[in-house]
Amino acid sequence: MGETLQINHEQHHRMLVRQLSNEVVPRRPLWPVSIRLGLWAGLDAVLMVWVMSRTTNDFTAKLIHPRFLIEMAFFTLAALISAALALRSAIPGRKLSATEAALAITLVIAGTLAIIRGEPMDTSTRLQDFAKTGLACSIETVINGALPWLALWWLVKRGASMIGWLSGLLVGGGALLFSFAVMRIACPIDEPLHLLTWHLLPALTVIVLSTIPGSYLLRFRPSNRQIAG
Repeated sequence: MGETLQINHEQHHRMLVRQLSNEVVPRRPLWPVSIRLGLWAGLDAVLMVWVMSRTTNDFTAKLIHPRFLIEMAFFTLAALISAALALRSAIPGRKLSATEAALAITLVIAGTLAIIRGEPMDTSTRLQDFAKTGLACSIETVINGALPWLALWWLVKRGASMIGWLSGLLVGGGALLFSFAVMRIACPIDEPLHLLTWHLLPALTVIVLSTIPGSYLLRFRPSNRQIAG
C-alpha cells in the first residue's frame, strides 16, 4: 500500500513539473531601475519643453526669483523620488526606503509652504470668476499628468508589485507632482489660493485615487489554473 502511494506521488510530481514547465513563458529581465527612471524622466523633459514652447506665460521672467526656482525644484525632485519608489515597489523582495519616502513628503510640504509664504492670498476675487479661471487649470493639471502616469504605470506593471495600492499611490505621485511643476510654467497666476486650490489639490486627489486601480491592476497575481492529477 505504501509503495503504491509513493508511486502515485512520484507520478503526480512528474506530471506537475511537466505541466508547469510547459506553461512557463520566458520573459526578458527588467532593465535596472536607474535606466527605466531615466527613460521616464526623459519623457517628462520632452513634455516640459513642449509646454514651454506653447505657453503664453512669460515664465522666464520668474526664473530670477529664488522662490519660483525652489518650488519647481522641490516638486520635480519629489516626483522623481516617487517614480523611483514606484519602480522599486514592483521588484519582489525589494524594500522601499522610508528615508526617501519621507524626503519626498518633506519636499512637497516645503514647496507648499514656499507657495503660501510667497504672496498674500487674494480673497477678494468673486467665487464665480475664481472657479471659472481655476477649473481650466485643474483640468490641465490632470491632462499634463496623464502621459507620465500612463508611462510609469506601464513600467511598474512589467514588474510584480506585491502591494498594488502602494504602487498606484507612488505612480500617481510621480506623475502628478511633475504635472504640478509643469503647471507653474504654463499658468501665469502666482496667487497662492489659486495654486493650492486648482493646481495642488487636483494633483493630490488624483494621487490618492491612483490607489484604487493600483489595488486591482498592479498587484501581482499568479495564474490560478487547475492542475490535473
